[in-house]
Amino acid sequence: MSVRRSIYADRLNDYADFAFGDEQVFARRGDWRALFFERIGRSYGNRIVLEIGCFNAAYLCAIANKHPDCAFIGLDWKAKSVHDGAKRVAESGLKNVALLRGRAQDLRRIFADCEVDEMWLFHPDPCDRDVELKNRLISELFLVDVHAILRNSTSTLSLKTDHPGYFQWVLSLFGLAEPAWFHAPDAKSPRVRRRDSMTAASLPPPSAAVQRRFDVTMNSTDFWNDPAAIAHTECRHFAGETTLYESRFNKKRQPIYYFEIRKR
Repeated sequence: MSVRRSIYADRLNDYADFAFGDEQVFARRGDWRALFFERIGRSYGNRIVLEIGCFNAAYLCAIANKHPDCAFIGLDWKAKSVHDGAKRVAESGLKNVALLRGRAQDLRRIFADCEVDEMWLFHPDPCDRDVELKNRLISELFLVDVHAILRNSTSTLSLKTDHPGYFQWVLSLFGLAEPAWFHAPDAKSPRVRRRDSMTAASLPPPSAAVQRRFDVTMNSTDFWNDPAAIAHTECRHFAGETTLYESRFNKKRQPIYYFEIRKR
């Protein structure tokens, strides 16, 4: 029995010059900069920023509009989201944005080695049921792929999550200790959703392969109330910009966790 194809997957053809699906996602491997030189022109600064899980590209477009000399690529699996994003890009007249309907697990097929300058992964699916933990995107295999496609020793992957268990998961992969107040909070500690925290037995072991490839340049348990984290990310294109998820959690006075790694 065949799986029904989303009508929005075919409608991406209406934006074929910058929105790609199916095998077209892989056709430009190694040539993404050439695409943006053609679209942006001589002002292109030769940098590529990749957002994994771009949804409808509203966040990406807002930032791209402020940085016309930088190229931004959004990746998402949901065809309708990518189609809605493509419509937004077209209506905004942005030449420095491309959108891909694809899987983050296929990064090495989409991008050549050393092709991406910066990556963002903001509020990924926590996959927090026991049967789903194996599907979490942040894993040794994924991070090895990330290392391969990042350009050089100044290239970074930035993660934001509202999920404390996901943050614990990432800390564990890098062999880093959790904040003491995670399980013994005091009156000054950020509010943590206890139902989403993890036990030590459920966390992955530290990964030597990951630790060999990256340096941890920042981790924060309450990004928007952490002056050091805010100062550290002032040079990032997303500085000062909040996603829809972040706005919701800020209103509830619940923390946004931030983790940044740099390629060795």
